[in-house]
Amino acid sequence: MNEEAELLQSLIRNSCINDGSNNPEEIRNADMLLSVIEPTAATVDVVDAAPGRRSLIARWPGTDPSAPTLMLLGHTDVVPADATRWERDPFAAEVHDGFIWGRGSMDMLGHIATMTLAFRDLVTRGRHLPGDVVLAAVADEEALSGMGMEFLMREHSDLLAADWVLSESGGVRSGPSHEPKLNVLIAEKGAWRVAVEITAQPGHSSMPFGSESALGLAAEVVAKLGEADGLIRISDDWREVVRRGWDPRAWEVITDPERIDAVVARLPIPGARAVHGLTRMTVVPTRITTDGSWNSMSAKAVIELDVRTVAGQEWDDIAEYVHRVVGPDLSERIHLRTIAYANASRTAIDTELWQLLERSARAIVPSASLVPAIATGVTDARFMRQQGATAYGFGLYSPRIEAAEVPMMLHGDNERVDVESLALMRELWSTVFLGLAERPPHER
Repeated sequence: MNEEAELLQSLIRNSCINDGSNNPEEIRNADMLLSVIEPTAATVDVVDAAPGRRSLIARWPGTDPSAPTLMLLGHTDVVPADATRWERDPFAAEVHDGFIWGRGSMDMLGHIATMTLAFRDLVTRGRHLPGDVVLAAVADEEALSGMGMEFLMREHSDLLAADWVLSESGGVRSGPSHEPKLNVLIAEKGAWRVAVEITAQPGHSSMPFGSESALGLAAEVVAKLGEADGLIRISDDWREVVRRGWDPRAWEVITDPERIDAVVARLPIPGARAVHGLTRMTVVPTRITTDGSWNSMSAKAVIELDVRTVAGQEWDDIAEYVHRVVGPDLSERIHLRTIAYANASRTAIDTELWQLLERSARAIVPSASLVPAIATGVTDARFMRQQGATAYGFGLYSPRIEAAEVPMMLHGDNERVDVESLALMRELWSTVFLGLAERPPHER
């Protein structure tokens, strides 16, 4: 077993599970990564947003103040996993047929493990690049980053100063094996956690006649939202993704709001999920809480919605859509409020960092080309984009990672990554460092 695989196994086994309501104790993963970096000469800052909510930022100084600073950005928390649905224990990090099984293996503990080792290797060799190199391993990404990047930006923004950022996702192969396309995450949808509050006249559940239950009303709201198909909006980013990465003959129909659902209906499920999610606002009820007890008809219910918006869609669009879908009668009984949100963000494609990534990828996979991709979810890269940084999601996976399987594994069952991909990713970061070192002075 190689070093990056062993580190990933340890991070998975630390079980830093974040469902937005518990304390995932990211300190376990942060301290493990700290043990890798601490013996080096890098400057290391440890920041606790709250007990157990630890982030780690390490910086290796460059030699040229005019050169761009590169940040490798990753998160150390993971979403929950139902072990009864998995073929392997999601937190045992077992190896089968060259794959490490475990929650977070792709999202994104494999990334942060290889980033950390590549950063350590750079510092241990004592080689200073023209610009600074920063490693940021942060908490709370899976719950919109209130205890992670949002806290760091508010309280310690100086630690996050960077011009170029590489973060999660990307590097999955598609197309012919002799000329593979590697996806690069250039944009992501917005994410809103929305509460729908419902009140009713309660009563004893042994005498339901003449009473009403907030839970019953909530069930109607959930059913109506579940039957609706979202608010379609074809963004310029989606048009660019299709133009560069799809068969040109598909461009017109796959970017037509009138015909997009006919396309979705004909695609295999993994592709259909992606196309559906990237061409509209989606509103998904995820949790319901009520007051009262087992023998009371609840007076109050709160539905939590996961709303994902396309660039250009804002709060007014969300509120109008929800009220329209539930209908006028129910609409009078509900109140919407925002719990947390993240706006959609994007980075232009034809940048110097894009060119560096393409050269670095081709040094390892000579025939590869890069194509843009959009995430249906949000990542911590959005915070850096808001500061003006050029930020992409990238990596490098082996041919054993099939593009169609990735959407099913992320936050799904049987998440896993092969050992070869980890080695490729570690090599990629080191190759990017080499590209920075060879960057001509006039480009700085």
